[in-house]
Amino acid sequence: MKLQRSHWLTGLAGVAVILVCLLAWQAWTLHLWPTDLMRRIVRLPVGTYSPEGRLVAYPGKAEVPCPQQDEKTAVILAIGQSNIANHAAARVTSRHPGSVLNFHAGRCYAASSPLLGASGEEGEFLTLLADRIVSAGIYRTVVLVPLGVGASPIARWQRGGDLNAVLLSAVRALETRYQVTEVVWHQGESDYATGTSASRYAASFDSLADTLRESGVRAPVFIAIATRCGSDGTKDNPTADGQRAILKRDGVHLGANTDALLDEKDRRDGCHMSASGQEKTAASFAEAIGGLRGAIPR
Repeated sequence: MKLQRSHWLTGLAGVAVILVCLLAWQAWTLHLWPTDLMRRIVRLPVGTYSPEGRLVAYPGKAEVPCPQQDEKTAVILAIGQSNIANHAAARVTSRHPGSVLNFHAGRCYAASSPLLGASGEEGEFLTLLADRIVSAGIYRTVVLVPLGVGASPIARWQRGGDLNAVLLSAVRALETRYQVTEVVWHQGESDYATGTSASRYAASFDSLADTLRESGVRAPVFIAIATRCGSDGTKDNPTADGQRAILKRDGVHLGANTDALLDEKDRRDGCHMSASGQEKTAASFAEAIGGLRGAIPR
């Protein structure tokens, strides 16, 4: 009798566990409490990703009409690793929702973190950069095309790399509608960690730049001196030397030296940008773009 009762209780417990699991799964997929609260606390991924880790769909993104490009329309191609993607501390929304747009897969969205097309689901500085460009009157409209992928070394972006293929595919998707006016490159932390030589880094960048030119992108390129991620990045730094060598190329300009510009409070984890780091980086790139275009942001 006791054995039968034990088996009955075990079976009942098993059914209860199955029901709890089913309810938990439904709450998770529908973003119901308390799993929605858990997501916000630990920031578990809620978006959809491409095979290479780029965010391709995210709840709440509302499509808007894509603007026609004219001489007052910037189209900024943003490439590199995590610090140009969605891995910063503060999620932001454009102060100019009708003028600052996120272009992805042939569609436009009002720009807000996280931006579609780049990895991660947190904050970024590109929306802040675009806001500064519009506020300063450098351009009236800014279309952001983010493609950054966290932890990606430059080898993945050079000719033959998997992210070079993604980049060229994105450029082809753009060309029927837009011409790129600026390229923004923020990358180097991975290569500093693995000891990429100055000559190897510069050669890889030249390879990347060649593929862009062959695809019809003649826009100026604004780069960062960027190697710091959990280290000071100041001693024996061939990657930064390679980045400085790139600045001697025609059409390449310094957008921001984030190694020097950002201090401890500007990085939330010693690597990725805090809110103040996002603001400083956006301001530096905006000043560089404005200087070339004849309008300095204030």
